[in-house]
Amino acid sequence: MALLGRTLDTQLAPDLEALRAQMLRPLPRVGLKTILIIGLLVAAFYWGVQGTKASPAELIDGLPNIWDFIQRMMPPKFETQTKVLETPVIGLFGVTLLPTISSGIDYPYPVIVNAIIETIQMAIIGTSLAIVISAPFAIFAARNIAPPPLYGITRLLLNANRAIPDLIFALIFVAAVGLGPFGGVLALAIGSIGFMAKVYAESIEAIDPQQVQAVRATGAGRVQTIVYAIVPQAMPMIASYSLLLFESNVRSATMLGIVGAGGIGFELQKFMSLFQYQALMGALIVIIIVVTVIDRASDRIRKSIT
Repeated sequence: MALLGRTLDTQLAPDLEALRAQMLRPLPRVGLKTILIIGLLVAAFYWGVQGTKASPAELIDGLPNIWDFIQRMMPPKFETQTKVLETPVIGLFGVTLLPTISSGIDYPYPVIVNAIIETIQMAIIGTSLAIVISAPFAIFAARNIAPPPLYGITRLLLNANRAIPDLIFALIFVAAVGLGPFGGVLALAIGSIGFMAKVYAESIEAIDPQQVQAVRATGAGRVQTIVYAIVPQAMPMIASYSLLLFESNVRSATMLGIVGAGGIGFELQKFMSLFQYQALMGALIVIIIVVTVIDRASDRIRKSIT
């Protein structure tokens, strides 16, 4: 046995030394494949620079114009309207005797707040619809559970959906249901299907197949396997992606109003058209605060889920 052990050590020594040298090497060995990949990346970057005519000199020359534009946006101006504080009058046993009574106190109310609230409402409903609609497409687009023909057709449909910008969907649904936030909700919901179904499908493809086999070994059918073996494993990632979609839809909803689909985009378009740059800056500050709060809250929820 001792002789066998020494023989095995002698045979494995070169392999162990090679593995140790590879692990201690600070940089990976550069081979022909690596050189080709780097060459392709450099060529793609050069091609992109030539196509976009990107010029750092032009940017430097334009910095004074940027500074001039920022100065015209200062100081920020928050457009407000005056409202009267009204207090409900409650009678006996909680019965309202009068609808409201005016206190005579006037207070400024930022006009942009209503548009922000509408934008968040659009994101909530649009995201909810997108999640519900994307779920079956995700199952059909997962390579490990969908038949190859169905997988190919579904992926093709999702690619087509992702290729269409949200503004195009907004124009289509505004033409269908008229101006207002409902068209924006439909645009967010339908425009998000391609992305959400794809990431949901990738979450399903990343599950542990052994758990699926264990459930199938109990005699479970296809639907039972999906419910008890696939969905529980993929659910944390699906929930995390859903929260990310909500964040993205809040940002997208701010732009849909430019084409009449409701939300704060309409206010931004108004400020830009009337050259009210100070009011535009005030609106941007409010948007930044709201998006930051949503991002922090979503981040905490995602960490608790995953």
